[in-house]
This record gives sequence, C-alpha cells and structure tokens, in this order.
Amino acid sequence: MKIRQRSEPGQWRRTLLTAAVSTVFGVSTVTAGQCLDGELRAPAGYYQIPVQGDGGDYDCERVEPHEGSLSLTSKYQGSDDARNELNEEAQRAYKEATEKVRNFEKVVIAAADDYQVDGDGTAALRCLMDNLDNWASADALLTDDINHVGQAVRKWALAASANAYLRGMAAAPEGAFDPDQSDRIERWFRQLSEGVRAYYTDRDPEKVNNHDYWAAWAVMSSAVATQECGDWNWSLAKFDEAMGQVDSAGYLPRELSRETRALEYLNYAIQPLALIATFAEVNGYALHENYRNELQALAQNVVNGLESSEVIEDLVGYEQITDGLYKSWSLAWMEPWQVMWGDVEGMSGFLDELRPMKSTRLGGDISYLYRIAPLWPVDARPNPPGDIQLRDR
Repeated sequence: MKIRQRSEPGQWRRTLLTAAVSTVFGVSTVTAGQCLDGELRAPAGYYQIPVQGDGGDYDCERVEPHEGSLSLTSKYQGSDDARNELNEEAQRAYKEATEKVRNFEKVVIAAADDYQVDGDGTAALRCLMDNLDNWASADALLTDDINHVGQAVRKWALAASANAYLRGMAAAPEGAFDPDQSDRIERWFRQLSEGVRAYYTDRDPEKVNNHDYWAAWAVMSSAVATQECGDWNWSLAKFDEAMGQVDSAGYLPRELSRETRALEYLNYAIQPLALIATFAEVNGYALHENYRNELQALAQNVVNGLESSEVIEDLVGYEQITDGLYKSWSLAWMEPWQVMWGDVEGMSGFLDELRPMKSTRLGGDISYLYRIAPLWPVDARPNPPGDIQLRDR
C-alpha cells in the first residue's frame, strides 16, 4: 500500500490503520515484531504541515549525479589498525571524489527544511524532488566498482536522501507529486538498500562497527519511504547485532579501539542507534525497553565522556581528539532521545547550548522534527502543537 498525500490541510496523507491494526501503536494485539505492509510510519514531526511563507525567489541548487566509480581513498590511509590518524593528502582526494555526493545530501535535506520549516513553498519541494529524481534516473551510486569506503558513502547518501523524501512526502498536500517521479525515486531507494544490505550482511564479527549501525539506519529510513518490510526487518536484526556488541560496562569495544578517537566514534555510533530505536518505537517495537541496560549505559558513557574526555582517556590510555565533536550535528541524537526516554544526566546542558540540533544524515532540523513526542497513540492522533494538523479518523 502506497503512502497517500493529504487532500486538504489537516488530512492524513497515509491510509489510516484499521482499529485492529492501529492498536500496535498502543496496547498491542499484533504479534510483537510484526512488520505491517504499507503501515510503516515516520515520527509525527515528519507530518507537520509546512510553515506558510511567500516562498520568494527560491534558489535551487541542482547537483549533478555522481556517476562512475565508488572505489575511494580512505582519509585514514596508511594508519594502523586503530584507524585514527588522518592522512591529509588522502583526505583531500576523498573530499574531491565525494564532493557531489556530500553536496547532494546537504541540498536535499536543506530543501526539506526550506519547505517544511522555512516556508519556501512548492519551489523548495520541487527542488527536493527534482534532485532526487535526477540521481534516481541516472542510477547514481549503483555502480559495482565500489570498495569499503564507497560502501560507506553510499549508505550515508541513502540515509540523507530517504529522510528528505520522507519529509516531503509526509508534509505535502494531495497532488504535489508526479507519481512516476515518486516511483523512480522509490525504486532507486530499493536498489540502494539492496546494495547496502548485500555488503553489510554476515560481516566478520571483528569488522562490525558504527558503519553497520549507519547502514541499518539508512535501510530503515528507506524502508519507511518505500514500505519494504524486508528492509525494515533487516535493520532491526542489525540493531540486535549492535546491542550484542555493548559490553558489560556499557561501551562498544570496536569504537574504543580507535584509541585517540574513541570518544568521537562512540558518539558517532550512538547517533544511528538512537534514531533506529526512535523509529522502531513509533512503529510499536520497544527496542529501548528490550535493551534498556545496554542503551542507557551506552548513552550515559557517551555523555560522561563528552563532559570530561578524561573518562575515556583513562579507559583507553590515549588523549582524545575532540575537534568538531561539540557541534549541533554531532550531538543531534540527543534531541529524540530526550523526548522519547527522558534526560540522561548531563545531556540537557548540551541541548540547551547547541539547539537547534541539525544533522543532514539524521533528517535535517532535528529539533523541529522532534519537539513534539514522536509516538502515535492508539487513536492515530499525536498531541501536537498548533502547526501540525492530523484529522480524526
């Protein structure tokens, strides 16, 4: 079942659940862990009706698709097993090779924000969809000439673009989209997800790390955009795998092995995990409750490390590199966490200082998306502020 758009302000654009099925979002009568075809949801904030503005003269940046090889140079080329020493020459080569991809991520998320948050109207929405369609039509990022660095780049692009598309589709009125264009984009998402899954399935346990968690987040985002239960279930299985890596002290050993970048990568790893758990909760999967000990301990350890990097330094025996860590985009995961599960000691200070929290690969303006509770109660109506309107069933 395809997602439907609103035909008038305040109307759901998604086919509403039947009474029997809708209880999965409250007191469930549906088997736990069952993916419901056509009924996967994004958090409620994705459905906020766009701010009304005059739009002005919207300047849409058109990003030419990345075509050709994704066999890329790692910015850590030449580093030892810790993968913590930047190679400046390799980093320049990486940035040059991935410029279009990184620009594409930023442009589609910016267009989603411009449409939904800033009131730039149909011009911003058209910019979002045309960029997505151009990349989909060019089969961008679907090359077989791809190495492990290219695999990472592909999954990040999928995470950003699927979230941008979700926001546009969820908030737009009836008739805003060309169905053929939407079909091309969703087919592309499915193909990207297939490639991501193929690479990150059955990996050597010694190699499973934050990249796998980001892969799961990208595929989960695509699953909601395309209503693909197979992709959704794969993402949940990868989350289970991640929770199996949390040690008894609440750390991820693979991230601690990054030595001088242990704190950076612990924080980087929890970003997709927090969002996966949030999206799962929205769809009736109590991942946080099921893994409360692991998740709470991990989150507290990350926050403790952010408050005082000496905590991690004492643990791994290396002074921590924290350049760029104390930024809105880096700590954006805290916003949905606090809304969903309450404050972790020390978390509110970072949020108060850095809001609005914004992250391209987590969905854009995260503070906007999660300033209301993301969950959908049994009657399918959230408890929103005035600028989100969802009609009664």
